[in-house]
Amino acid sequence: MGRPRLEIGTYGTIHVAQTTAGSWRARTRYRFADGKSRQVERSGTSRAKAETALKKALLTIEDSQGGELTPSTTLRQLGQRFLAHKRDLERSDGTIETYGYAVTAHITPRLGDLTVAEAKPDRLQKFLNTVHKESGPGAAKNCRSTLSGMMALAVSNGAAPRNPVRDIERISQPKGKRGSSAIEPQDLPDLMKKLRAAPSLIEQDTVELFEFMLASGWRVGEACALDVGSIDFDAETAEVEATNVRVTGRGIVRQAVPKTESAWRVTPLPRPTMDLLRRRHERLKDDTTLLFPTVLMRLRDPSNTQRELRDIREGLGYPQLSTHTFRKTAATMLDRAGMSAAEIAAYLGHANPSMTQDVYMNTLKGDTRAGSVMQAQLSGLI
Repeated sequence: MGRPRLEIGTYGTIHVAQTTAGSWRARTRYRFADGKSRQVERSGTSRAKAETALKKALLTIEDSQGGELTPSTTLRQLGQRFLAHKRDLERSDGTIETYGYAVTAHITPRLGDLTVAEAKPDRLQKFLNTVHKESGPGAAKNCRSTLSGMMALAVSNGAAPRNPVRDIERISQPKGKRGSSAIEPQDLPDLMKKLRAAPSLIEQDTVELFEFMLASGWRVGEACALDVGSIDFDAETAEVEATNVRVTGRGIVRQAVPKTESAWRVTPLPRPTMDLLRRRHERLKDDTTLLFPTVLMRLRDPSNTQRELRDIREGLGYPQLSTHTFRKTAATMLDRAGMSAAEIAAYLGHANPSMTQDVYMNTLKGDTRAGSVMQAQLSGLI
């Protein structure tokens, strides 16, 4: 019976022999990605050094042969190949930045020297548990998603038989910890009064941005990117066609692709909100076409905007307040007016109505035009 065939990316028994005085040679057969087995050898001044040199060479033996992925490819190399693959697919700057952070800040430092073959579910689970504990569920979710993409690339290139991330537990929010909550209707007048009187928000010209977010339900990056070209003043609508993101080495970029495909949408707005946008355009049109730029007429950073709110929320008496609060409040107002989950999902730009129903509101039913609903709900507030 013949000897078993080597798996692709593996090698057989290493044979070491002395060739001359002070010189040793280590040999083995390695099965390459093309399915062919070839002899590989390295030399050293001792038996141990020759064997070590050969094992080290085998780790990267195929890197110079077209860059194919193999079971011996390290996760450090796989991470860079994955990012290059996403760039080739022309993914958005924000998406590349998000994946890139997971690769450089977490995966490479902790798992970079593991090979694809060594990326077993138990090892990856332990890594994600550590990230979850040290950096929070958001970072752990990002790392899980990135690892899944990396290993899917390995599978598609024949370097792994199965994506091990499929066998890892999904990241859940810790019990007792929840994100921002919607503001109750009876509290909205008090909150808006305090926001309009906050010196730091007045100084940074942020108050009307928050008013717009409350009426539109837009994400903070979408609102910061709003340009007059996206507004139809006659139809009283605004189109989500971009979002502001921070890109390493480039700063804030107005990314011409929303967060998701479903995020692209045309939002009917209450008349007072349209009047707000008209006033801002008249005031800013000589300097910029943006509706919510910084005081220096530059693209507004969503992260800085979120921090402005965090810095004052304790003093306002709303310690859980965040930019996402306005989005949840808009969803809740639409819910209470009787709109369906599908209608509210379309208004918010959610791909799945169940996400809207599970995260943003309770019971959903009925049918009402969103713009009219928001106008009635915010009467006297904007």
